[in-house]
Amino acid sequence: MGNTAEKGVRTMDDAFAEMLAADSNPENISDALRRNSPLEPGPSLIPVRRYIDREYHELEKKHLWGKVWQVAAHEDDFPNVGDVVPYDISSMSFLVVRVAENEYKAYYNACLHRARKLRESRGKSLDEIRCQFHGWSWNLDGSLKQVPCAYDFNGLKREEESLPEAKVGRWGRFIFINPDPDCGSLEDHLGDLGSNFELLPYDRRFKQAHVAKVVRANWKVVQEAFMESYHVLMTHPQILTGGAHDLCTKYDAFDNYSRAIRCGALETEGLPAWEPVVGEDGATCLRHPLNGWIYRHIGEGVVEVTTPKGVTGKFTSEADWIEGELTDANPHMCLWAGGYQLPAGGPAPRGRDMKMSDEMQEKLAGLPPRVQQAELQRQMFKDVIPSIAEGIPDVELHSSMYFSVFPNWHPWGSFNLINYRFRPNGDNHEECIMECMYLAPIPENGEYTPVSEIHWLEPDEDWTNAPELGMLTKIFNQDLRNLPYVYQGMKATAREHLRVGDYNELKLRHFHDLYDKWVGDGEVQPIKVKGL
Repeated sequence: MGNTAEKGVRTMDDAFAEMLAADSNPENISDALRRNSPLEPGPSLIPVRRYIDREYHELEKKHLWGKVWQVAAHEDDFPNVGDVVPYDISSMSFLVVRVAENEYKAYYNACLHRARKLRESRGKSLDEIRCQFHGWSWNLDGSLKQVPCAYDFNGLKREEESLPEAKVGRWGRFIFINPDPDCGSLEDHLGDLGSNFELLPYDRRFKQAHVAKVVRANWKVVQEAFMESYHVLMTHPQILTGGAHDLCTKYDAFDNYSRAIRCGALETEGLPAWEPVVGEDGATCLRHPLNGWIYRHIGEGVVEVTTPKGVTGKFTSEADWIEGELTDANPHMCLWAGGYQLPAGGPAPRGRDMKMSDEMQEKLAGLPPRVQQAELQRQMFKDVIPSIAEGIPDVELHSSMYFSVFPNWHPWGSFNLINYRFRPNGDNHEECIMECMYLAPIPENGEYTPVSEIHWLEPDEDWTNAPELGMLTKIFNQDLRNLPYVYQGMKATAREHLRVGDYNELKLRHFHDLYDKWVGDGEVQPIKVKGL
């Protein structure tokens, strides 16, 4: 159900307001959560060329990456003064440096002699930045330190040989850069984003995990898969609970960011009541919540699928038919049951994965599932942030609340740990780097160990090889099964435009509205996102 009001029809905004009114801590619900900011009705058409043509990549270099504020690093990447982190975006490269206890700079990553990259990897506790080609060096503050054979460079003025800088801004312990010397402030770019994180601001979070992987698709294709809940029904059916299968998600668009709150507020139909599955563990044996089909891993990557009428078939984890009367199955469910599993003894359960004690079950008996989920997470946070845990509203604990900050940063809301960043893989517009970071609350007892390095996965490596992300890795396997085929389909389609939905894909529409303003079609031709 969308958000367009019709006579006698309850909208998503109406339902969400009613849900907030029933919250156990309504007095702590922020004004930001009560705001409604939908876009005018669509849907829209978006040029396919925007994803697949090289000329758009070149336009993005000039009009986007060279001019917009973007996340380059996090304070936890720099445990010590003198730590250096390269940040590459398309063909550009920068060095983010912690030059003093509370000061960061970003230099163009090129020697001023013969332009070799100054660093291709991170550096720890450096006292200089030295080129590995001929040995020119700079102090941490960017001033020229040493020129071997300086006599050979007549006319060189040391005061003019400092490393050129990009603008640096900081928000919530993230380090942003902007190569445009005439850019507006980071504060103006982010606007009132911080109002969405009043109870747990991002400056009270630390980096608990950071995993990155190259994906063979344009960066916009990949990030857009993580901007909406419309795909959940088909791609992630195993996570559907209660009445959430109607995909009800509240969407809002603000200046340079958009917001989605997947909350189950419109509980209109509920899921069918199926008999329990013998041996169901949610990982290798599970039932599709809508049609009741049972997916059971029977060994060596083979998944046996059985319908409620007893029709069976065997499939590979990629849903290729092996044998049986049933010849077609959901590939994402086959992958979930028969694909790689997380290693035993993985990370502790978070929130909705936690098991209820008998005492807790008695306390929560009869309450809606979302309230039960909220209370479980509230109890977990009491061990970490006891001063605020009891007063956290239900909605900030049971809902999946995720933001998209233009152009490519996706912080999740409230007390969810997830943050995404998507960017081109170097100068290759047909590949991107997908990164997932976990930003956890800094414990009030001050005891925590942040992650300062990235865990890189190979392009064909399974996400479950990053067990620090828990069950999210299996979700990623389902998503990434789609995305290369999405990109290939864009090249194969007979249509010149993609059709984007009115409400459930509002965040995509908002992104492309901003893309038009920053990039448009530049010198190519002035095509705009068009309403139908």
